[in-house]
Amino acid sequence: MCGIAGFIDPRGQMNDPQEKLASMALRLAHRGPDDSGVWWDEGRRIGFAHRRLSIIDLTSAGHQPMPSASGRFTLVFNGEIYNAEELRRELQLNSRIAWRGKSDTEVMLAAFEKWGVIDATEKFIGMFAFALFDFQTETLHLVRDHVGKKPLYYGWIGRSFVFASELKAMRSISGGSMDIDRGALTEFLRLGYVSGSQCIHPNLAKLQAGSVASMSLARAAIGGEVSITRYWNALDRSRAAAASPSTESDESLVAQLQTNLERAVSRRMISDVPLGTFLSGGVDSALIAAMMSRVSRSPIKTFTIGFPEKEYDESDRARATAQALKTDHTEVQLTAKDALDVVPRLCQIYDEPFADSSQIPTVLLCAMARSQVTVALSGDGADEILGGYDRYIVAPIVLRWFRQCPKIFRKRFAKYLSLLASTGVMNSTLQFFTPKLFRSTRLSDKMERFASVLAHQSPSDLYRILASIGGNADRLVIGVTDLTQTTEDESWPTDMDSIVEQMMHRDFASYLVDDLLVKVDRASMSVGLEVRSPFLDRELVEWGWQLPMHAKIRGGCGKWISHQLANQIIPGGFSNQPKMGFAVPIAAWLRGDLRDWAEDLLDPHRLAREGYLNPQETRARWDAFLQGKQDERHLIWALLMFQSWLAENRS
Repeated sequence: MCGIAGFIDPRGQMNDPQEKLASMALRLAHRGPDDSGVWWDEGRRIGFAHRRLSIIDLTSAGHQPMPSASGRFTLVFNGEIYNAEELRRELQLNSRIAWRGKSDTEVMLAAFEKWGVIDATEKFIGMFAFALFDFQTETLHLVRDHVGKKPLYYGWIGRSFVFASELKAMRSISGGSMDIDRGALTEFLRLGYVSGSQCIHPNLAKLQAGSVASMSLARAAIGGEVSITRYWNALDRSRAAAASPSTESDESLVAQLQTNLERAVSRRMISDVPLGTFLSGGVDSALIAAMMSRVSRSPIKTFTIGFPEKEYDESDRARATAQALKTDHTEVQLTAKDALDVVPRLCQIYDEPFADSSQIPTVLLCAMARSQVTVALSGDGADEILGGYDRYIVAPIVLRWFRQCPKIFRKRFAKYLSLLASTGVMNSTLQFFTPKLFRSTRLSDKMERFASVLAHQSPSDLYRILASIGGNADRLVIGVTDLTQTTEDESWPTDMDSIVEQMMHRDFASYLVDDLLVKVDRASMSVGLEVRSPFLDRELVEWGWQLPMHAKIRGGCGKWISHQLANQIIPGGFSNQPKMGFAVPIAAWLRGDLRDWAEDLLDPHRLAREGYLNPQETRARWDAFLQGKQDERHLIWALLMFQSWLAENRS
């Protein structure tokens, strides 16, 4: 992996632009510790900066910024193109290209020369974010991969058009702190991440997955708008594919999953440096490890984090999988001290507010893996493609009940259910009486959320609440109204299978991109580790969208097809136990070892002085949480992550 940055400075406002570029690169050194480079065109007032993590072609032939053979293009690139060798052979068919090295960057440049920017990008299978300057049209193109694995921010700072892999590189240009978008802050408190194209800073944006943002030098000179082209839209593609599901037999579909996954894993095992894989107790990572073991000539390296709190710990399951596959397994038990030591660094690692508490073990897992390998594979993406989340099973049950139950009764029942959930007294009773599907050590949190949806009838409302970490976020932010009901408010289908498909499509296009992939990218890049996700192989994704729903969810369980394959290829089979996820006991920590830290960040005088969070509403939520009246642990964590981030970036 790498870090990229650059700017167009049409009016010459920057002194020492090459020094500014070098400063941007330095801020991204964690993403690419092996090499750095700067390119500046004084006449056109455009420049690129690059930090390199060497994975393929470790020689200087892979150095960036890299010019094309004809001199038409200059490129800075973050990512990997897994089908680069296939494209290299295709490019050689009718041309004699004098290749300078083995890097995929050089293949990309040759592809742009032959096919143009959009057509070439559509051919790439991989994860990438890149900036390409076309001298012929005098246009800068910023491009992000189909799924959105690699980040790219862009926008205006003063009169300069800037871009970077991370916001911290832009702050070296701004000369200090930047304003905060209160609408984006509200959305962050609702979801735990800043979604879509929004950025926590106004005048800046995130490039959407599958998009090209183009800015000509002429438009930049007058402060013009960037031109956005969407070459691949996950929401549209997934809906279209799901409309024509496969009609093949179960046996054929399981065999196809094996073929597609093995190809995706094999592509991601091409590396000139050591690699391994994360191994949890779930079926996704087990399948990745099994496929790697089938391809590798020696035992693969696997990595697991364990927890002393058994309700959060899957290390025994991971160990059993490692033993079955005979991997070279490393397991570290995470202590509360280990986790708490990471917390102060989170606002530096995640340089935009981010509040998925599983970021803590993810950071530690990446650091552990990096001590032995430079590349690690993960199971990200399988839940969204193959139906792995509980809400895909719960939502149809809730909606069927909606249609049979009068609204007044739903509201009354929701009130009592919310009361029971908030007290926590009924947890043990609910654990006994509720079906296995709904059982959880964090049941009060789920029951509270379930109560919230009972007063609503719309499927889009149901999804919005299930995707949210806190209600009434607009009450927490000073000077803003919560009006961020965008994609969720589009029309939803009425048949149950289609409702589940719609949720899966939206999770893939939003939650996966803006939460899960951000979490892994920043955690891994903070230690210079490249993480590859075979389930997000574009060909596998498009195949997965055509699977019929009964191949994904069957018998009240998700990822049916994955478990069928795991039982075939893992010696001794695979135990289909309830999914734990990668959660941490954040509520206990906040009421215990982290309480003093939290009290300082949520001090009413501090909040009033800063002017972003309503002191009375914020303290009311915090006090209710401490007293056990409300279990809004995820919202509280989001408030603390914003406050911690604010302290780091406003000082």
